[in-house]
Amino acid sequence: MQVAFYGGSFTALPLDIQEKLLCMVKPFLDEGKVHSLRLSTRPDSISPQVLKILTAHRVETVELGVQSMADEVLRISRRGYAKEKVTKAVRDLHQGGFEVGIQLMIGLPGDSPEQFAATVDEVIRLGPHCVRLYPTLVIKGTVLERWFRQGRYHPLSLDEAVALTKGALRRFQQAHIPVIRAGLQPTPSLEAPGTIVAGPYHPAFRQLVEGSLLYERALDLLTTFPHQGSKSLTFLVSPRDISTFYGQGGHTITKLREAFGLEEIRVRPDPQQERGSLSLCL
Repeated sequence: MQVAFYGGSFTALPLDIQEKLLCMVKPFLDEGKVHSLRLSTRPDSISPQVLKILTAHRVETVELGVQSMADEVLRISRRGYAKEKVTKAVRDLHQGGFEVGIQLMIGLPGDSPEQFAATVDEVIRLGPHCVRLYPTLVIKGTVLERWFRQGRYHPLSLDEAVALTKGALRRFQQAHIPVIRAGLQPTPSLEAPGTIVAGPYHPAFRQLVEGSLLYERALDLLTTFPHQGSKSLTFLVSPRDISTFYGQGGHTITKLREAFGLEEIRVRPDPQQERGSLSLCL
């Protein structure tokens, strides 16, 4: 079990406050109730002094709010650092023996599908232990809301955000880098009326992304599988992927039936099937 310090840039706090907070968890570490700590911070808030403190207090995982590896996107988004700072922070963390997480945002001002794909490739080369993917939302009272109202920022549609996240998820899976979150965690404050002004928010965003990937794999199977003349087929799916494969209201199954002229598509849970994969039988 880990204790996590999230919700801000931990290492941007004054050093004495960092130490005070970390010391508060020490009794739980000493008693074995917690095995290590993790925290989130900014790439430009990593220094030798900070790393020394984190090591002394048994911090194991540091997640960096990188957001993008495109300098122009970082500049427009007023992040205050360039990608070289990200590269150095990740290198220093690796050398310090920390597990490294990287958080990316999809649909930032000034970004494009091509630049985001390049960001994903650069992050893969950095070799993080995990990644989080967040779609950019327009939140009430922010600069981004003002830009949105002025027509200076146009958020992604839900379909666009799902497509970009799906491509990133596929690339990270191919690189064996776990994506530990896709989409924002639904909270009462986030879902309060008026909080989200615009943008691709969905409480089950990751399920939409993974469902879209499974749909693509089903299309590949039906295109290559010799099922001509068959009106009924069965997909074998990991038990944990059943609802994701069906889609909301069985939407995925309906689309597949209509696309291939099938009368029935059955879905059977198979514990031997890996998550995210499908098999097909007549």
